[in-house]
Amino acid sequence: MNSKKKETRGTKATRGTKVTKATRGTKVLCPGCGTEFAIAKNEFTTVATVIGEDSGLGVIFPAVVEKKTAPAKLPEKADERIEALRNAGVDVSCLFAMRGANGGECIASNKGGKLVVLNDNDPLFDIIISQGTVPNGHLFRRWVMSKMFHMMSETAYRSKEPLGVTEMIHRLGYEYQWKMLMNELYAQMKMESKDPESFIERNRWFNTNVVEAMARDYTIQLKERVDALKVRNCKGIPYKRICSRNIFVSDLAIKLYYPLDMVMARIRQAKNAAQLYNAARIFNNLRIKMAFDTPQSKAWIDAYKGSGAYFTMQNLIRFHGCVAYDDGENRLDKTQSLDFLRIKAMMYANGEGWRLLAVLKKMLADNNIDIKKKMAEWRKKK
Repeated sequence: MNSKKKETRGTKATRGTKVTKATRGTKVLCPGCGTEFAIAKNEFTTVATVIGEDSGLGVIFPAVVEKKTAPAKLPEKADERIEALRNAGVDVSCLFAMRGANGGECIASNKGGKLVVLNDNDPLFDIIISQGTVPNGHLFRRWVMSKMFHMMSETAYRSKEPLGVTEMIHRLGYEYQWKMLMNELYAQMKMESKDPESFIERNRWFNTNVVEAMARDYTIQLKERVDALKVRNCKGIPYKRICSRNIFVSDLAIKLYYPLDMVMARIRQAKNAAQLYNAARIFNNLRIKMAFDTPQSKAWIDAYKGSGAYFTMQNLIRFHGCVAYDDGENRLDKTQSLDFLRIKAMMYANGEGWRLLAVLKKMLADNNIDIKKKMAEWRKKK
């Protein structure tokens, strides 16, 4: 009887082993996303300075414990797979897309005169997976990076010094900004409900505020242009000839400026992408074309710089192995770099898009990217 009681007590003692610091361990997790922050292996006591909002350190990312990310998936469409292989430097001249009777797609190769259908396990597709992120035409604006690199590297005749992004934008001419804006707003209208993530990224730069500022700048420039025109007379009544249209001076406000002001009110009141596009389209149709060298809207120039720099850095991080360094010069991983870029974009979205150009130049320097060499590589792949 006593021996059974002792056995029972022994069993209970074993089950109730005391939990110590060593057996419990410690983890520091983000309450929002669950990311595990990196901490020292052993506990120690130190004297430290607690940073605050006035520390002047900019954006800093705490170190995190690296996690294994899920491998990239192959694109579903055959054309996208071929494009991904081309971007990875593979000769795709012998590859072509095939479509089956059931609607499925596959890639076939006729290399060496032999026609072979490639399955998903073909070693060729391992090249796509190794890139980490699969390019997608509708999500990642790869052409933006090419255009930005061209603007950053273009030099004047017999000069080695780059003209600069601002000068290259001016060389596009005044009317380009309206053409580009209308294409952008149309794209946003189509993606607002279907692809909200991409819509947010693009609407951050080209939105109601920018369109309104462009319209306001135009009306000011139009009035200056009209005021400088010669005053003519018809039976003693003064009028001005504006683009083959004769308008009495007394009617300028009603016939020329008032319709523009009414549409500007619609632009300000736009509640979604469709309303903004339609209002901008009406305003654009009412506009009188301006001279090529007419100064472009400062709001549009800033949005153009911010958007170009943002999508260029996004592309560098996703497809070219680049990473960002935060404002404390800490090297970030791929995921952190994309988060860092997103935070910087939100910081500079309202009139400070030009600051992202500096962030882009720093990223290129930190990752030893030579723009001209990179462009030469692209030319060889074509």
